[in-house]
Amino acid sequence: QQQDQGMMSGLFGLGSAALPFMMASDVRLKSNIVRVGTHPIGVGVYEYDIFDRRERGVIAQELLAVRPDLVHPHPSGYLTVNYGGL
Repeated sequence: QQQDQGMMSGLFGLGSAALPFMMASDVRLKSNIVRVGTHPIGVGVYEYDIFDRRERGVIAQELLAVRPDLVHPHPSGYLTVNYGGL
């Protein structure tokens, strides 16, 4: 349980990095993806490389199946996630 709490705090820390909590989360932008847990809503939580950094979060394409309201297209064509809603 402590591990899950740490995982979730890292996930929410990502969201707070940029208001309004929309973060690039498209699987097409990520590499070296490793599943590290499961979010309470049932999607995977992953560690991955994106923009030359190692981060933790969800994959937008997975989230579309259960919470499409939290996934939004960026003008670039990639998907973003409203981490504040998680």
